[in-house]
Amino acid sequence: MKSLKCMLLFLWMSIGLVSGQTTHVTGTVVTAEGGEPVIGATILVSGTSTGTITDYNGSFTLNVPATAKKIEVAYLGMITQTVAVQPTVRVVLEADTKTLDEVIVVAYGTSTKKSFTGSASVVKADAIKQI
Repeated sequence: MKSLKCMLLFLWMSIGLVSGQTTHVTGTVVTAEGGEPVIGATILVSGTSTGTITDYNGSFTLNVPATAKKIEVAYLGMITQTVAVQPTVRVVLEADTKTLDEVIVVAYGTSTKKSFTGSASVVKADAIKQI
């Protein structure tokens, strides 16, 4: 009987320890230009594979380990932001125009300018509008 009481006491205390090992983080991710929500941005706990993505409102909810200090927010074409873990987070992502490169569209796929051999011509947006 005494061992049963000890076992129940141990289980009750361990439940408290397990539930205290995560922090609940909610937040939104918006663009710097106009504050539009970023749909599908990736939120990862730094140094782990724990993460989530934003919904159509740019909102997310994530259970973060209590030992985690930072989360990383990334989106294609935007500069990745690293923010401290807080109960509520608002992340503003800026466009990353420096990583964009020229892309050449060919009939059989895409190619970069330096790896393309052959002749190429430039089509201006005005010419496409006229068509």
